[in-house]
Amino acid sequence: MNPHPTFGARARAWLARLTGSGRSAPRCDPALLRQAIEQVVDGVDPRLRALPGYARKLAPAVEHTLGYFIECGEWLAAPVEFSARAWDSEPLVRTLFATVADLHRFFGHDQGLRNFFHDHPLVDAAYVGLGVTRHAQQRLGVSLSGEVLQREVPQTVIGFSDYRLFGACDSEAGLRRHIEQRGFGFLIGEALERIVEQHAGGDGERHEQQMLELRLRALLQKRRAVDALYYESQAALDDEIAALRTRLMHAQEARAARRPGGARLEGYIDAIAAVLSEAERYVKRETVRLRINRMNVLVESPDEPADELLLSEVTIGSRPPRVVVLVRYPRAELRDERMRLDAARDSLRR
Repeated sequence: MNPHPTFGARARAWLARLTGSGRSAPRCDPALLRQAIEQVVDGVDPRLRALPGYARKLAPAVEHTLGYFIECGEWLAAPVEFSARAWDSEPLVRTLFATVADLHRFFGHDQGLRNFFHDHPLVDAAYVGLGVTRHAQQRLGVSLSGEVLQREVPQTVIGFSDYRLFGACDSEAGLRRHIEQRGFGFLIGEALERIVEQHAGGDGERHEQQMLELRLRALLQKRRAVDALYYESQAALDDEIAALRTRLMHAQEARAARRPGGARLEGYIDAIAAVLSEAERYVKRETVRLRINRMNVLVESPDEPADELLLSEVTIGSRPPRVVVLVRYPRAELRDERMRLDAARDSLRR
């Protein structure tokens, strides 16, 4: 057991106590709030601690963000087992994977998941996040109305792409905490970018160096937050990070560091608070309800047979929405996949 639980774990315990007490909610646990504030300061600029009352000034916005991401973690739908057995009975598994072979291929080939099971030999199942992009395509198809087969019927086909696994843990609670922390880190990156935008017009080499440092921290924070969820290449972001590091190295060689002025740091506090007090603007959540048939065609008529799906969809910044599924993946499924691969190799050798 972790003797130093994350602020997300402690926050959930705090909220549970409030729910059970039946009394009006007091302010956030001071120790919990302080831990979250220090995480923000470490992520933005540790020199903020030189400002008198920095924690008091940040507290309302950090408390708002903390509560929002705890809600997001609890809002995500319960984990679904992804296995050969579940494919027969769980509509979501069939919707995302056309065949059991596709399911085994995707999970069995994921190196992060394989590494997790290797590093945790006593764990029977991994809890892992699955991110996919949902899209709808209009087409003409066939439909059965009573006993009459109709052709050239307009249909909406629901498809999914850009599958990606992230955050493998040994428990559901651990996975939810991981997702909360990713969201919190992304907002710290947004706050850094807000600071850079507001202070980019300053003069002097030292000021330019400070803006480069903040911009680099922003990119690193946001990359850590989104690279696991989004499948698209991060090559452009990596190139920008590398270029910023080079510019910083030259700036540091050309000029000795001096502390920024107190007035400028006060401006940092304001920018951080502006972002954290609007967490829901930067990380949006939506519950999507769908009725689809076995061909992944959207069914609107309540009289037609269809599977009911409830999807948790997250939008981070300006990126496209992503469906986030909490997955329970049994170790036995990975062993089955390895046995199939070994059998295939043996057949090729013959």
